[in-house]
Amino acid sequence: MQASRSARYTQTGFTLIELMIVIAIVGVLAMVAIPQYRDYLIRAKVAEGINLAAPAKMAVSETIVAKGGTAFNQAATGYKFTPSNEIKNVKDITIADGGAITITFGEIGGDGSNKTLKLVPSATNPSAITWLCQAAPTGAAATTPATPAGTPAVAPATSVATLPPQYAPENCRS
Repeated sequence: MQASRSARYTQTGFTLIELMIVIAIVGVLAMVAIPQYRDYLIRAKVAEGINLAAPAKMAVSETIVAKGGTAFNQAATGYKFTPSNEIKNVKDITIADGGAITITFGEIGGDGSNKTLKLVPSATNPSAITWLCQAAPTGAAATTPATPAGTPAVAPATSVATLPPQYAPENCRS
């Protein structure tokens, strides 16, 4: 009788302890994964803003080549950013005197909302333009964009970008 009774009550599913262990493991994984995914989404929105700045970069590049320097303003480039209902992550894209482009983001999440990213043209001559990207400085000494050795910046940075570096592309982090 005893043998048949123990065979009848064998465990066939999860116990409460096993279930609690699984829930704890899933909780720890979610605690790590959710913030990383949020940062990934913000970086994707920043990348969209950089792509939307491509026409502004083209306008600045053409103006530098045509004028042979940076003595111009946004009106001389003929560029005007027009926001639309389809563009929700970028508020504005402006060109400062000398060609520095400022991308102002909208509500992109985290502490990246309403922040700016700068693209500054740099060249040894007007026909070879390199774009330098600038996020918020990480240290007190980082107030201007870094330039490659022997490459003077064409347009001085008129203001410092405010987008936190963790949301900027790798080449924008100083």
